[in-house]
Parts: sequence; C-alpha cells; structure tokens
Amino acid sequence: MIHDARIWVVDTARAHPYWIFPLAFVIAFSESFIGLSIIVPGTILLIALGGVIGVSHLALLPGWAGTLMGSMVGDWISWWLGFHYHHKIVHFRLFRQFEAHIEKTLQLFRRWGTWGIIIGRFMGPLRGVVPLVSGMSEMSFWRFTLINTVAAGLWAYVLLAPGAEILRRIVP
Repeated sequence: MIHDARIWVVDTARAHPYWIFPLAFVIAFSESFIGLSIIVPGTILLIALGGVIGVSHLALLPGWAGTLMGSMVGDWISWWLGFHYHHKIVHFRLFRQFEAHIEKTLQLFRRWGTWGIIIGRFMGPLRGVVPLVSGMSEMSFWRFTLINTVAAGLWAYVLLAPGAEILRRIVP
C-alpha cells in the first residue's frame, strides 16, 4: 500500500505539477489529523513529493505552503477535539487506540511544556496526538497556533527541501 501510494503521488505530481500544492495539503492534513495519521504514510509521501519538486525543477514554495497549511488545518481540528472533549475523548471508540500515545504526549508536555509541540511534530507516533493533547490541556488556541506554525513550517521544510535540492542538482 505504501509503495502504491508513493507511486501515485509521484506520477500525479510529475504529470500535473500545478497539483503540488493540493497534493501537499491533503498529505500533510492526513499526516497531522489524529484519526488519519496512523493510516496515511504522510512522511514518506512528502519526502517523495520533495523529490518530484527537485526532479521537475519546480519551486519549493507551493509544496511547502501546501504542507504547512494542510498540517495546520489537521492540527486545528485535533486541537478542537481535545479542547471540546478533554479527557473524555479516550473513551471514544476511534481514540481508544491512541490512549498510550496520549499518555506519552502528556508526559512530553509535563517535561518540556510548549516546546513539546515542536518536539512532538518531529516524532512520528506523537505528531497527530500533540494537537489533541494541547487542546485537552486547555492551551489557548492562539498560543497553540503560534508555536504550531513554527513547528509545522520547520517540519514541512525538513521533509521537502532535502529531496528537492539534492535531486535538483543531480538531474539536469
């Protein structure tokens, strides 16, 4: 499945370079939203998308912006779920499987505070849970958004830029 998804993203992006932004948006949303983050191999797909950007000699900005915005929207929905339902959310059927990740993220927040948002963005299993726990912890929306924007922007660049720049230099 991962291989098929990667092939589809690469083929679609190469055939339709103007789809880089929406592809990046959907992939990043899926990787960031708690309900989809365990199903969609977003990190692999975004790295592959970065490679397509490099091979096709496209600008990095649309892919970066799509990744940033998609992850922000996914994170906002997850934050809202945590803020609205608090700890009751672990009793919902869909979220029972995340109970251990929620506990690890709570420990991350106790130890690192708001830095946990930046740290958690780069930890695959916790990426989709961090916004939920931020909401559960009643972190203000604007504080969460400010810190999360920095984290998501760095994350987007780290995933897309290496493949894009390396392949841009290798492929004539």
